[in-house]
Amino acid sequence: MRVHQIYVAATPGDAIGNQMLEIDTRLRAWGFETLMFAQYIAPELAGRVRPDREYLPYLRAADDLLIYHYGLYTPSVRYFQASRSRRVFMYHNITPARYFRGWSREMELLCEVGRCTLPSLIDCDLAFGDSEYNRRELVEAGFPEERTGVMPLFSQQSHFETLPIDENLFEQLRGEAMVNFLTVGRVAPNKAVEDVIRIFCAYHRTINPQSRLYIVGPHHLPAYSAALNALVTDLHLGDAVRFTGRALYGTLKTYYQAADLYLCASHHEGFCVPLVESMYFGLPILARKAAAVPETLGDAGVLFTRLGHAEVAEMAHLLVIDQVLRAQVISRQRDRLQDLTPSSAEGRLGDMLARLGVHT
Repeated sequence: MRVHQIYVAATPGDAIGNQMLEIDTRLRAWGFETLMFAQYIAPELAGRVRPDREYLPYLRAADDLLIYHYGLYTPSVRYFQASRSRRVFMYHNITPARYFRGWSREMELLCEVGRCTLPSLIDCDLAFGDSEYNRRELVEAGFPEERTGVMPLFSQQSHFETLPIDENLFEQLRGEAMVNFLTVGRVAPNKAVEDVIRIFCAYHRTINPQSRLYIVGPHHLPAYSAALNALVTDLHLGDAVRFTGRALYGTLKTYYQAADLYLCASHHEGFCVPLVESMYFGLPILARKAAAVPETLGDAGVLFTRLGHAEVAEMAHLLVIDQVLRAQVISRQRDRLQDLTPSSAEGRLGDMLARLGVHT
């Protein structure tokens, strides 16, 4: 049996793109013939992923299985709607359009259309969210509850294990007895990066000036990035706040290992992979209690709600200096990580196939 997967973009380091690749690896190991398609394909994946228009010859292959990943509106939804194969809809959540209002009209429209399109995609065999939070959104959009489930994201532990850190970068990050705050992910308005900067500013000014904040992730919205740079200037933070851009696994591993605290102020996450990565590296997490973040953390990490920047900065300080508290938080995170292993996700993938009557 052939198994096809389609997503808008195949890009190394992207959480949804990684999920597609991880699923493909397991399916091949189980003996299935597989094909992957995307609208945008990074050059390094050109030999493994095909342009999505090349799915057309398989539209009427009734014995095949199509896994369609949905995290942003794309015209390829018509392939999912027209396919006569067994179909599994994988929902990775779409950021509410309001977060892009005033920053990017294009992204605002894509997100708005993406959410409005959801009810037209309910005609499928199964629909999965990569968190219970996402699964509930499917049910609210009209997907029959009995045909929904949760298929968590595969963590990238094996990739981190085999890669060395950047020794020169590590020495630079750990030099001068600095305390390093870290946040990872797309630099986007729903991530509330401005709140991360303001929390760090309160810490840097009133608690420990020997500190830096590293914001690791790609920039796709020039207006938002410019506003963040202006905020750093207005707060007179100088080079204490550093935007690194995208970092692939070896460099990203270095940032995690050199950090003292992971700080997340995001308003909207469908899963939030960096939380799992922080657990893996034994980095205590301080995060806003919003969207799927509490679910991903379980009873691990430390959550804040509507506290002011100064109060959250004090919480961060305790997580850095109180070794007993720090050890307790890291221990809970390590326990939680056992529920989020690649083998656990692999088991869920096998269960999904079994629900379709397909055995590995």
